[in-house]
Parts: sequence; structure tokens; C-alpha cells
Amino acid sequence: MVFLHLTHTHLDLLERCPRRLQYTYLDQLTAPVDPTVLERQDWGKRFHLVLQQYQLGLPLQTLLDQQPDLKAAVEGLLTAAPHLFPSPGSDPVGVLSEHQRTWFEQGYGFTVVYDLLRVTSTQAEIIDWKTYQHPPGLGQLRRHWQTRLYCYGLVATSDWLPEQITMTYWFVPPDSATGDAQPRCLAIPYGRAEHQRTQRDLHRLCHRLATLQTQAGNFPQVAPATGECQRCPFTLRCQRQVQEEAWSLPAIADIPEMPLATDPA
Repeated sequence: MVFLHLTHTHLDLLERCPRRLQYTYLDQLTAPVDPTVLERQDWGKRFHLVLQQYQLGLPLQTLLDQQPDLKAAVEGLLTAAPHLFPSPGSDPVGVLSEHQRTWFEQGYGFTVVYDLLRVTSTQAEIIDWKTYQHPPGLGQLRRHWQTRLYCYGLVATSDWLPEQITMTYWFVPPDSATGDAQPRCLAIPYGRAEHQRTQRDLHRLCHRLATLQTQAGNFPQVAPATGECQRCPFTLRCQRQVQEEAWSLPAIADIPEMPLATDPA
């Protein structure tokens, strides 16, 4: 198996740790996942589906009444950002839900899927729903390949200029029904300088991946000093497991004898 089509997840892993990219997508290895994480992921999928159905004008009341936490989150977002959900024909803004764009560059195909794309005659806004409990900072979001590739892809597949594009993340955690977890957004403007940096980095990673795929053996590992191994599911396979403290057993002679229980006569 070789890479022919790339997403922001592939680029992110390639930059962070090529070996993890290999294990995950080429070798298709899996690792145990915390049930709590799976539960949050499932909730996020249901949230995305409900918003997509809302954009299509499908009835949701019965579905939401059966899931109070999901209902509270959706109603919280509608209250916090009513401009994102105008009535049909009441807003001059063009809205596209689950909008996909594909292009080819440097020998690879690329795909981006926008949760919501809002366009006017002068501006384009990419909306992405996130259901993180603890949203990352603005600087981390700017550097993330999702932000970079989503904005880059819109320029690559349209007449929009980089300075006309903004990417906005809306964070709606599962407990957004409570007062301390209200939906909030972070808007990241794009620009020509960022577009040029993204293009250089994208071409650099494509060249690196193409080179790795022509070589025999495993992809290189990341340096331990980066800290990536501490949160990677393949630490044991890479022999990079982190042990907080060494385990030691006492000498056999120091272990006290325990009498064996016997049945009473």
C-alpha cells in the first residue's frame, strides 16, 4: 500500500512522526482506545450529523428530545451563533454544508471537507465544529494542518484570494448545557504570506513522503525529546515506552513464608 491521496491528518502525522503515520495508515495497525475517548468521539459524530440535518431542513425535534445532552448543545450553539443558521431566503450569505473540495498537487490528491462554508461576494468563511472538552490555543490552531490545508485548498480550488478567507472553529463540548462550558469560537484570518508558507511546507512534506515510499524499511522515528512518544499508542512497538519508576522484586530469601491453610482434622 502507498499513499496516493492525503488529508490534513496524514500531513500532521508525517510532520510529527513518520513512523506513526506508517503504522496507522500503511501497516493499518490499531491500538486499544480508552472507552471514554470512544464515547466522546461518538457524541461528536452525532453532533455533526444533527447540524448537517438541520442545514438540510430535516425535522430534528423527536431525535433531540431523546438525547437531552445533544439537544442542549445544539440549542446552545443556535443561541450563541444565530447568524450561522439563518432562515431560508433571509440571508444573502451562501451556505454550503459538508462541502468537499479535491485537487492534485506534487503527485498527490488532496481532499478537504468543510462542516460549513459561508460565502459572500467578498469573503469566504470556513466553519468547523469541534467537541473538545479542552480547546487548544489560538497559536496551536494556526499551526495545525487542518487550518492550513483547509484555507490553502479553498484558494487552490476557487478564485478566492488568501486575504478573503477566514477559518472559524466553534467549540461545543458535550457538557455545554452548563454555564461554564458555553459554545465559543476562534477565528483565524488567512493571508498571502501564510498561503506561501503553507505551499512551501506542503511541497516539502510531499517530497519527503515520496522519498520515504521509495526506500526500503520502516519510516524514521521521531526524536524522544519531542515528547510525542508519551502520548502515542505505539510506544511499546517502537520500544519507546516511558516508565515512571523502575519495578524491583525483593530477594527470595527476604520474602516471609506464609503458612498454607489446611482442613481441620
